[in-house]
Amino acid sequence: MYLYIIYKYMPYRSRKVRGKSCYRVTNKDNKKVFAKCATKENAKKQLKLLRAIQFNKNFKPNGSRSRSRSRSRSRTRKNRLN
Repeated sequence: MYLYIIYKYMPYRSRKVRGKSCYRVTNKDNKKVFAKCATKENAKKQLKLLRAIQFNKNFKPNGSRSRSRSRSRSRTRKNRLN
């Protein structure tokens, strides 16, 4: 019962692309494509990311935090604002 509820509200799925060794990640409801030719491992990662965003609106991947820090460090002493 619990698994049925989870899968009912998860509209994302991955399907193997015919004739190629890759997978496509789509939304079942509106047919939007998120990954056209991804490996099986990358397709699973994409599904996990989409589900995390769907169920946690404040979700931020690890990369967004590190990018903001690197921008502030890139300023030289001349260009630094006083």
